Formats: sequence, C-alpha cells, structure tokens
Amino acid sequence: MLWRAPRTVVRRVVGVTLCWATLVGVAIAGLRPRWVDVLAFAAFVALGGFAVVVAGRLGADLTVSPAARHDLLATWTVAVAVLLPPFYPTVIGLPLCWLAGRADPIRPPHLRMFHAAALGIAGFCASSVHLLLSPTRGPFTVEGLVGSGSAALAFLSAVAVYPLVAGLPGVGMARSGRGDGLDAWLGGAPSGADVHRPAGRPARAPRRARRELVPARAAEICSSIVVAVLWAASPFLMLAVTPPVLLLQRSLLHADLLLAARSDAKTRLANAAYWHQVAEREIGRAARTGRPLSVLLVDIDHFKRVNDRFGHLIGDVILLAVADTLRATARPRDLVGRFGGEEFVILLTEAGREHALDIAERIRRQVAGTRCRLDGRPPLSVTVSVGVATQDGPPGDLSALIARADTALYRAKADGRNRVRLADPLCAPA
Repeated sequence: MLWRAPRTVVRRVVGVTLCWATLVGVAIAGLRPRWVDVLAFAAFVALGGFAVVVAGRLGADLTVSPAARHDLLATWTVAVAVLLPPFYPTVIGLPLCWLAGRADPIRPPHLRMFHAAALGIAGFCASSVHLLLSPTRGPFTVEGLVGSGSAALAFLSAVAVYPLVAGLPGVGMARSGRGDGLDAWLGGAPSGADVHRPAGRPARAPRRARRELVPARAAEICSSIVVAVLWAASPFLMLAVTPPVLLLQRSLLHADLLLAARSDAKTRLANAAYWHQVAEREIGRAARTGRPLSVLLVDIDHFKRVNDRFGHLIGDVILLAVADTLRATARPRDLVGRFGGEEFVILLTEAGREHALDIAERIRRQVAGTRCRLDGRPPLSVTVSVGVATQDGPPGDLSALIARADTALYRAKADGRNRVRLADPLCAPA
C-alpha cells in the first residue's frame, strides 16, 4: 500500500529543495577548488557515513522506529560549515542522508531529500556567516579557528546560526524525533493508510518529547565544536572522534527506551500504565489547587464489525488513524492514551465541564470526518462515542473519575452512538 503526501507537504518539500538548489548554484559560482578542501570533505563524508550506518544498527531491537532516533548529522555538517567553503556544507547532506536512508529503508526518498536540503540550507548560512566574520579564509588551524577573539566570535556565531536556521518553520528541521510532528507527515502514514483529515492540523509532538529533544540537540552541536577543533589541530585526531560520537548516539537511546516503555506500540499513544501515572499526579495537583480537571473516554463505534468485515490489519489502520486524530485535536498539554482495545482515554488539565464538552464534541466531529483510503477499497471512516467526567476541586479520586466517564460513555452508546455524554455531577458527601 502506498502513501500519498498531502499537497501542503509536497509544496513544502519542493520549496525547500528549490531554495537549496539555488544556494548550491551560488556556492558553485563562488567556489575556488583546492585539493586540501576536497580531501577534507571526503574524510568528513567517510567518517560521518560510517557513524550514520553504525548508529542505525544501535538498538535495532527497540520497538521505536529507526526514523525516530537521533542521527547526529549536525555533528559533521556544522564542522564542515566552519572549516570549508560554503559549497561543501551545502551538499554534504546528500551522501549522509542517502546512507541514513539505507540504514532506515522505511524512510521514503522525499523525506531523505528534504532532510538533505534542510541540512544544506543551514550549512550554507553557517559557512557564509563564518567567512564573513572570520579574519582568515582557511585552511584553518586551531589558531585561525579560535586563536583570537575575532576568530572565536566568528566560529561561535556560525555554530549558533546553524541550529537557528535549521529550526525555522519553513526549513522544518526542528524534528520531533518521535514520529508525531513533521516526520509523521513527511514520512508517510504508517501501515500504508492514506489518511485525510477535515480542515484539521497535523499531529504535534507532545511537549514532553520536545523538552527531551533539547539536550540531544545541545550535545549534537557541542560534539560538532569538538570535531572541528580536533580537525584543525590535526586530521589524525579524527580517528579518536568517531567512537565518542557513537557512544553519544548510544546514550541518546535512553530517550527511545523511555518512549518505548511509556508508549503503546500500535498507536504510539501513552500506554495505560504511563497514563495512570501521569493522571494520578495531575489529579492530586488539581485537588490541591482547586483547579478543574476532566477525563474523556473515547470508544470506536462498531469496531468489531470493521475487524470482521475488513480484517485485523485494516482494523489496526483505523486504530492508528483515530489515535492520530485524537492527538491532533487535543491540546498540547493534554495526555492521550490507549485504554485498551478500541478505547482511548484523554486527560484534560485545567478544563472545566463546558471546555471538556467542547473538546469532546470537536473530537467526535474530527474522527467522523477522517477518511482512510486503502488500496483497492473505498474510503473508510468510523465514528466514536465519548464519555466526559469532570472534577472541580477535591476529592481527587482517579478511579471514581474514570468510572463516571465510563458510565457516561455507555449512555452515549445506548443513545445511538456517535454522541458525547456528560457524567452526572459528583455529589458532595453529606
């Protein structure tokens, strides 16, 4: 089954690629080839390619997709940007992303091209800033690279420009690293589904995932500084660089292990254990502060009929499509989890009765408007029933709150399904 990219994604990929191709032309026009630069570039491609291929095999037994792992390409591209003319950092993404794609065959060609172009744009900008501010033009020694105040300023400015440009929304390299953000759109819908949402927004990376990404990116940039300085001191020192980079790559698998432990493998939502852990903490906080908190129980209507008619593989596609819609429709601070089977649970922090009902109704409409196109079949859609329960202040009993939401969910199903029902208010003790 094939996945067809949304038009907005196609326009974005084409736009970034055309911008990168223009910068390649500018860099070629100003290039003055030197054998020392060509050899240095070849060495960085070889070392970076080796690190990418080996890193792709680290933790291969994890349930997390290889595309979700940090590839540390900036370690090599930033170093090339401050050591060589702009042409080289503009094109180094092509071989590195090609090798990363071979290590991860799931990653489609248009995503590899997008990453290569984004790396090239950021590398061109960083290299241009370095040449503009640096008192020397290379080949760089340690003295010429960081030996004076002006040289160090140029070096650090180029290093700072790279992540700033790479993180621009138009460039889009601020990756979630979890398959929830841009990569989920550019990488294709899992299981081969062609999912179309009505006037919605793409799934976002959870705020927790974005926070966990910051130390990884900082370590990546710092390692690029070390690589550049060691190369300037002596190219032979580069033989000692790759093992620490691979060790850093292995240490970053800790985040992937945490994700695997917290996530439901089929839907990539929070699993029941992690959801309960977070919900217990949040409901206690809400009870102490007197702020409202709500729980939504979402159940796919007639899901057994989908499995019986189309098979469990198509049922898994539907589960994932509904999970993505829930993730996209909920607020960034809300926690969406898989409760079991075709049931989902959503924790709404600081959401009172009316706000929770609005979110639940929006979820119901979004799921009903989602179409899953499957090869050789007409578009398939499902509906959901939603039970809503709200706590306004004490007592802070999560089990009671879930039980009330479950009662409201059964009432929604009894009333004809594809409905939202609110649980009865919790009676105060006499």
